Amino acid sequence: MIRKRRYSISTQLFFGIFSLSLLIMLIIGAVVMSYFRGELESSEIKYHLEITNNTKEQFNVQITMIDESIYELITHPGVKTAVYAEHREDIPEETKQEIQAYIDVMRSIIYNINNVHILAANGFWVSTSPSFEETGGLEYFGKYLERYQSETGRKGIWTEFHSNEEDNYLSSTSYIKPIFDSDTKQMYGIAVLDISYESLHKLFTSSSIRISDKAVIVNADGNILFQYPLQADYTGILKKYPEVIRESTQIEGKMYKQDVIIVSEKIPVADWSIVRFVSRESATKLFSGMIEVLTVVLIFVVFISFAYAMGMTRAIIRPVKDLMGVCTKVAKGDFDAHVDIRRKDEFGELGETFNRMLLQINNLFDQERADQKRKAELEYQIMEAQINPHFLYNTLDSIKWLAVMQGVDNIGEMSTALINLLQYNLGKAKEDTVLRNEVDSVRNYITIQKYRYSDIFEFTTDIDEEAANCRVLRFILQPLVENSIIHGFREERVNYRVHISAKIYDDQLHIKVIDNGTGMDHESMQLLNRNEKKGTRFSKIGVNNIRERLKLYFGDQASLVFDSEPNVVTIAEIILPVMRG
Repeated sequence: MIRKRRYSISTQLFFGIFSLSLLIMLIIGAVVMSYFRGELESSEIKYHLEITNNTKEQFNVQITMIDESIYELITHPGVKTAVYAEHREDIPEETKQEIQAYIDVMRSIIYNINNVHILAANGFWVSTSPSFEETGGLEYFGKYLERYQSETGRKGIWTEFHSNEEDNYLSSTSYIKPIFDSDTKQMYGIAVLDISYESLHKLFTSSSIRISDKAVIVNADGNILFQYPLQADYTGILKKYPEVIRESTQIEGKMYKQDVIIVSEKIPVADWSIVRFVSRESATKLFSGMIEVLTVVLIFVVFISFAYAMGMTRAIIRPVKDLMGVCTKVAKGDFDAHVDIRRKDEFGELGETFNRMLLQINNLFDQERADQKRKAELEYQIMEAQINPHFLYNTLDSIKWLAVMQGVDNIGEMSTALINLLQYNLGKAKEDTVLRNEVDSVRNYITIQKYRYSDIFEFTTDIDEEAANCRVLRFILQPLVENSIIHGFREERVNYRVHISAKIYDDQLHIKVIDNGTGMDHESMQLLNRNEKKGTRFSKIGVNNIRERLKLYFGDQASLVFDSEPNVVTIAEIILPVMRG
């Protein structure tokens, strides 16, 4: 039996939406192209206008770069020294060599510059062209120098394209910038950059070839600088519509007896204009043929889309109803319900994911019940530790006052410390406290232990005020201090020390219990940090108990870590989230 291929829901939805979208697009397209042909034409014209603007921007970038280059040239100190000199003979030879070297480098590094020339009113001139004077260049640009001297205008000008000694074709257009005193407006000379025709022509033709366009670039006098295609004659139409040269505009006209739309954009930097001739027929011929095709296809697509939509509706609604039924059961508390969707598509995967989610919820409930049970056991363990000393409290209180009345101060002090310690430890098991109270309880414990161990150790603290007001669990420091004294101190030394520090940094409360006792070797320390070395501490509540209580109350936000070096130092560090009291 050949198994039929099943497509995924995403594939089915894609084809369905595609068919319906295609139907809508065809209908809209037929209406738009039938009744709004002018809009389509405007869109085509807008596209040509964007191409024109793009070409314009590219020319602006090129021309701006050329303008910046010539500005650097006319402001060069050596150039100013030469052209400002009263007589050509006054110019130092070193300055001439410096200028020649500078313009040679400029010509070599800027790809679209053919030659660089400088002409001064004092008769000085310099050029990158070896045959500048012989080929008439000095005479040609000298006329522009005389023109600047006789007129008041000081703006840069562009010349028409001209040939040079290396190429008889129109190889360069020159950009001329006057060198003058900005205060007195007195003319001293001109700087000339011969710009490569080829570089500007490629910039122009690249956009025209891409859209098979007819276009020209003309200067302010109506002279054609570039054109595409080269064989066409645009002189007559430019004379017929001179407004396209004077300003940016869009007009309708005729070219070779065909209706065209003339789009013109000015290039202000060079006083040029880009003119494109868009055929009205070519602007809409693509859409005209589509109207005929749409009429034939439209009816067929309607029937196909309707039938497919019906099938898709049934395929989607059935599994959704199954999921809704199971969700209703879960909402009523039946977490043993499951979805039975036997499909090899996204709905089948959704059903399996839903079943796994229900199983995970059940597991989380079981874990929560286990955690609550363990928490209750730990609290009972602390309560059990509290119940046994109750009978001692009243007895010790009597001993304390008996010792005070008989003048036995050390017994009174020790009894007072033990009473305070029992009072703190007999508090409610579920209550937390502030770090200051926890440290005071440890001080009472230390008072008792100093009498027991003949004052062989010193107890110090360094608690920040902000840290002292933070809330902590009760009874987490005394087991660590007890461990330092009982297991870390030996009687052959008398300079032992227990130090408790507490500070807040990185938004966490760091509490350290530090002693200089016997310490632990590296292996024992690692076992203790991995919780593999178990032991009991004060009132049968040890390190293991502290870790479990921290985990139950704070989760992964709290930790207890040991660091030790034998016979040097042991550090037990508790890290808690900051909870200010």
